[in-house]
Amino acid sequence: MIYLILDILILLSLFLMVIKLILGPTAWDRVLAFASMSSKISIISLIYAITKGFFVMIDIIIIFLVLNLWE
Repeated sequence: MIYLILDILILLSLFLMVIKLILGPTAWDRVLAFASMSSKISIISLIYAITKGFFVMIDIIIIFLVLNLWE
């Protein structure tokens, strides 16, 4: 149950980041919105991997997060 509430809150913040990505007044705001979106997507994937027991997926998420640092 707590994972469902956590997913809903993260999806709500992800929706707000999409709005910031579209309406951001500067390019820097859009870059920050994209970086935080990719971090939130990896957190949602991590929660899914933990709840379903897909522990191999955690390695893929770590690689995605490392690649996210290069933005």
